[in-house]
Amino acid sequence: MSSKQIKEYEIAKIILNYTKEIETESSILKGDLLSQNEKEFVLNNPNAFLIGLISDQSVKAELAWSLPYKLSQRLNTFDLNKILKDFDTDSLEAIIKEKPALHRYPNRMAMYIYEAIKKIITEYSGNAQNIWDNKSAKEIVDSLEQFKGISHKKASLGTLILIRDLNANIIDKENVDIAYDIHIRRLFLRLGLVDNDIQEEVLESAKRMNPKFPGELTTGFWHIGREICRPTNPSCLICPLFSECNRELEKTKSLT
Repeated sequence: MSSKQIKEYEIAKIILNYTKEIETESSILKGDLLSQNEKEFVLNNPNAFLIGLISDQSVKAELAWSLPYKLSQRLNTFDLNKILKDFDTDSLEAIIKEKPALHRYPNRMAMYIYEAIKKIITEYSGNAQNIWDNKSAKEIVDSLEQFKGISHKKASLGTLILIRDLNANIIDKENVDIAYDIHIRRLFLRLGLVDNDIQEEVLESAKRMNPKFPGELTTGFWHIGREICRPTNPSCLICPLFSECNRELEKTKSLT
């Protein structure tokens, strides 16, 4: 084993143990990031799950995943056919923009959500659950990536949440990549796991660390990046990865 392989092995072991400690509190749908009504709405409505995933962009996770419930309250419905009949992107944008705004980018989200509703109705019989029921991880990721606003990162994250929080029975977990999230990118650079902030390098490193389920590393890395290894003034002394970290903070100056 090379020194790099040993380091990757040690970091993976730390992250997976740490994930067990914080998994519930960091879970979108099992922890305390959302109110009970917001959680139940997403848990019980596959279409809300998909809209939450689409909304998880450039805002905190708790704001993104609360959007489906809050939007349903403002629309007085979450019936996709009714929304498509009674609203257009402009009216959706105005509703999302109402104070307090449901998202940082109401125009973009209105367009993504409207297009997603049309796609769910026309291609999935009005039920987003048909995207993942009895499907492989690869099929799920590929299908999610067909929605505007869902990158490979978000498709991987969505598949992880289906497994972790909704207990989806997906066998080929080796096809679920780690989410190429800004918090995760920061850690991979500072730890010296990768030399460049390039998606392929991060994904390949994660696959080496946990080949049977690379996406399983997402929760632990994300939590440390969000709560401990922040962009400025990271709390290094309380970080579980302190002993393995190169502390190459200079590499992450451009990551905010």
